[in-house]
Amino acid sequence: MRELIAFSLLACALTAQAQLYRWTDENGKVHYTDTQPPASAKNVEKKESARPAGASPAAQQSYALQQAIKNFPVVVYTSKDCGNPCKKGLEHLKKRGVPFAEKVVASAEEIDQLTKLAGAPRVPVLAVGVAVQKDYEEQNWNEALDTAGYPKAATP
Repeated sequence: MRELIAFSLLACALTAQAQLYRWTDENGKVHYTDTQPPASAKNVEKKESARPAGASPAAQQSYALQQAIKNFPVVVYTSKDCGNPCKKGLEHLKKRGVPFAEKVVASAEEIDQLTKLAGAPRVPVLAVGVAVQKDYEEQNWNEALDTAGYPKAATP
C-alpha cells in the first residue's frame, strides 16, 4: 500500500518536475527523487519529460505521440564517462521532443545487461521498444524514432 501511495505522489510530481531519478540503495530499496542520487546508488535511471513543468500530458502530447510512447518506450543507456556521444544523443532526443528514460550503466550487473541487449558494453545505446541502436549516429536514431512514430521536432 505504501508503494501505491508513493507511486501516486510520484505521478503527481511528474507534472511539476521535468526530471526524476529512480535508483536502488545498498539495501535493495527503490527510491524516486528529483535530486541526483548518491554515488553508492545502483540501477540509476534518469527520467526526462519533454513537456514543460506544470503542463498536462494530454495538452502537450498528440495522439500519435501518446501511442508511440505506449508502444515503443525509449530508453537511452549512458555512463558517467561517455562524454560527447551521450551528450549529443540526449540533446537530439530533447530537440525532437521524445520522452525517454536514461539508464546510467555503472555496475558489473548493469554492464552485463547492456551487453546482452546491445551485444557490446559500449554506450550510448538507444532502445526504442525492442529496436536497439548502438552508438550515436543521428541518421540511425532518427530512423528508429521515425519508425516508432515519434515527432521530428518538439512541439512548442
